[in-house]
Amino acid sequence: MKKIEIIPLEGIDFEEGISIRFGQTIPEIKAVLGDPTAEEPHQLYYDHLEFRLDFDKNGELEFVEIQGPFSRHLAPQIYHVNPFAIEADDLVKLLTEKNDGRIDDSEKPYCYCFLENSVGVWREFVEDDIRATIDELKDNGEYEESKDWIEQDLEKAKFFWTVGIGNKNYYHTIL
Repeated sequence: MKKIEIIPLEGIDFEEGISIRFGQTIPEIKAVLGDPTAEEPHQLYYDHLEFRLDFDKNGELEFVEIQGPFSRHLAPQIYHVNPFAIEADDLVKLLTEKNDGRIDDSEKPYCYCFLENSVGVWREFVEDDIRATIDELKDNGEYEESKDWIEQDLEKAKFFWTVGIGNKNYYHTIL
């Protein structure tokens, strides 16, 4: 697994000594990381690195989104912990302490944006959602045929699925 350090307000560092920083251009990043898996206007996707890079209207890097929670290629670290190996509530506590300021929690428990350090976390569902689905499946006699995937979803619901970092004030501009 490739180790990376997620550095809020700066970018990401790879264990090989490669750094990606906010403000870098698409050609500069391609020169370091090579061609992306996919490319759209203002976005580069590196599936083998499990992240997406977004660029502003000037073509400068403004946002990085790391995919999780069960990474196959990356071992990310933010504030010295793997954000996909720490349960969601504990990650929110850590990010709250490090943020030292306002938090947009209007979509909690699914999404939190830490405005001062431009970190965001997201997940599609939480454990209560899956437990409700399990109850519904049991009531309909469909639980046993769905047991494998629903149990996987229950485990997945304990963690956030993406961690995004943006340049200074990134989350202020999207509110």
